Amino acid sequence: MSVRDPGPIPKIADLKGKRFLFTAPRFFSYEFEIVAELERRGAHVDFFADRPFNSPFLHVLARFSRKLVLFLTDRHNRKLFASFSAAEYDHVFIINGQTLSYGLLQEIRRANPQAFFTFYLWDSLRNRSSALELLPLFDRAYSFEIEAARAHGLRFRPLFFCPAFEQGGGTMQKESFDLSFIGTAHSDRYAIIRKIEQQLDANVARFWFLYLQAQWVFWAYRFTKAFFAGAKMAEFRFNPLNRQQSSEIFWQTKAVVDIEHPRQNGLTMRTLETVGARKKLITTNAGIRKYALYDPSQILIVDRNNPVVPPDFLLNESQPLPDSMIHRYSLAGWIDEIFSDNDMSEVHLVTDSERR
Repeated sequence: MSVRDPGPIPKIADLKGKRFLFTAPRFFSYEFEIVAELERRGAHVDFFADRPFNSPFLHVLARFSRKLVLFLTDRHNRKLFASFSAAEYDHVFIINGQTLSYGLLQEIRRANPQAFFTFYLWDSLRNRSSALELLPLFDRAYSFEIEAARAHGLRFRPLFFCPAFEQGGGTMQKESFDLSFIGTAHSDRYAIIRKIEQQLDANVARFWFLYLQAQWVFWAYRFTKAFFAGAKMAEFRFNPLNRQQSSEIFWQTKAVVDIEHPRQNGLTMRTLETVGARKKLITTNAGIRKYALYDPSQILIVDRNNPVVPPDFLLNESQPLPDSMIHRYSLAGWIDEIFSDNDMSEVHLVTDSERR
């Protein structure tokens, strides 16, 4: 199978002098990467964090009892807005909006009648169903999941990779590891990694970093989750790697293991980072076959229940993606498409004739 032609690329979004009100969850500093890209293009950006409180309790409460925290976040955000310098915005850009109430968004809309309102959902609607009530207040909305976009009349746009993950942007270290995984040990991730570990030859170099927030979380999972049967505390890490540390492991790895959450079907950020770095990918996300970037010489799909990594996959040469396709999934390409008048949803997917 050859990788399809990348298709049309959106024109560069001209944002010079535009005033943005922007919110996104705090997530491995990706929100600040987006701010930096908007500002690089000459935009003025006022940022406020979705889920602004650091309390783990409030984070859990926001997921399961969202209405209970909206009063607190609305009050916090109104005070923050009063400190911003822009009297009126050209763009209001919302990612997820988990702790943004319909009432406050209405207030923002009334105060900025000329602004263009854009929404992007980088989590599953099954996890963020509250997003649906906000959609009528937006001029344009996107989801990173194909099914959610089609079901709710949204544009479809996968995630992106940041400049640090573009080939040439890394440390260009020797590839010391054949496989690596760095991530939180949620859902069935531990069980999948353990199954991969058990069937690898001894000469296959691997690096596993399964993170848990605290030792009490380990014990809670150990006694309540079937996936953690037989787990040992020594197999987990309780202090996260910083960005530099995780980046160094990434660049030292030949094939990166990606395990998406069972309740999501969109491509993870890690998937797009391997595209930018031209690394091989081992993923449990079978839905990646639908994407134009899928190349079986570069991407291995494994069964969650029986993940097998053939030795040949690590040894075989892969066909490089076209540079224009790699640019499409860069942060710059993501910004261009998000603020394009053209709906480019279908360009990310293989056509029916290409599937045959």
